[in-house]
Amino acid sequence: MIAALHRRHFLATGGAAAASGVQAATPLLNSLGTANPRWRILAIAPSSEKLPELTRDYQQGVELGLAQAGASSHVALTWLTAGLLPSAPAKAVGAALQARPFDAVMGWMPPALANKVSPLTESAGVPLWISDTGADMVSQSDTHPLTVRHSLELCAMATALADRVYAQCGPRAFLSMGRHESGFDFLQSFQQRWQALGGQIVGRHIADMPGNASEFGGLKQSIMSHQPDAVVALYSGSQSQRFAQWWQKHSAALHTSLAGLPWLTEHHPGIQAHTVATWPSNEFADTAWKTRFAQAGLGWTAAALLGAEAGATLGAALAAAPQGARARELWASMPNSLLAGPRGERRWANAASDSEGPLWENPVLGASARVLRPTHTPGTAVSQRGWTTGYLLT
Repeated sequence: MIAALHRRHFLATGGAAAASGVQAATPLLNSLGTANPRWRILAIAPSSEKLPELTRDYQQGVELGLAQAGASSHVALTWLTAGLLPSAPAKAVGAALQARPFDAVMGWMPPALANKVSPLTESAGVPLWISDTGADMVSQSDTHPLTVRHSLELCAMATALADRVYAQCGPRAFLSMGRHESGFDFLQSFQQRWQALGGQIVGRHIADMPGNASEFGGLKQSIMSHQPDAVVALYSGSQSQRFAQWWQKHSAALHTSLAGLPWLTEHHPGIQAHTVATWPSNEFADTAWKTRFAQAGLGWTAAALLGAEAGATLGAALAAAPQGARARELWASMPNSLLAGPRGERRWANAASDSEGPLWENPVLGASARVLRPTHTPGTAVSQRGWTTGYLLT
């Protein structure tokens, strides 16, 4: 059994310094560059070596959502793209707030970056909108009253995945994960829920570890020796695609079920895997939103969906605000409203420190997809905090 990497040592071994800068980004929709905007927003887009499409997907998703809400003519966005480490983008935000007046700051901010930006916006009296993956737990004490946060809710997804795998497959699970994924709270959420159900983690494999002959070296032998009821695969990016190819090649000899994160089956629809997501697949998406994404040439990706949800929800509030209203007032009332966008109606949870709402199961072996709703608040017992870097930002 291979132990999980020590979280705080990953920066020294993962080449994290390669993407620590901040760059200016030009808004993708000219209509958002209005000459006399009512609202000026400083926006932060993610920058990822592992998933280079994140920048475009989130940024264009936000702009699409604002346009859909009828807010394009009222809003001027100034975009920054943030690299892996939080210090440089936080300094850029602080400098921007000093250089010119902004009504609000919004963007893709993992907890490490949000924790540096939040004191800056609080000091300036500027409200803050945070989009995040939800891969690490965030407490209410980490935010100030003028902060709202929504996420992809990966910790909630991992908890719900444990429920489904236990019920559908059995109590013996084998965890197969990427080196990066091994350091985040969503893994702890899955394990704690699994153990609470009475399940057993019979083995683990972390891909691409030093000493492995290949990326998935020893994985097949380890799975066969443990004979689990299910392999739970926690990968992302191109590594998820490579694992899917590996699974297609070896699954017949493994005699076990597969489960994992929703992008496990995105590029390999023939793979039968139990997945749970906080967004619908393209097949079950709202027709109107699918049409808007297609017209914009934007893929149906998690980052684009989260961006569109941010733009649509915030845009609706900005467009409907009476003359003379301030952004601070809108933020104060926002937790009492619903989020709107391509993920369907979602709610703010835990004093707007995250979001919650419907979960979608992936159909397996011909079963029809169905919508789930969380029956408990997942992951609240997690005592550890995740990587110092942002999930997927490597």
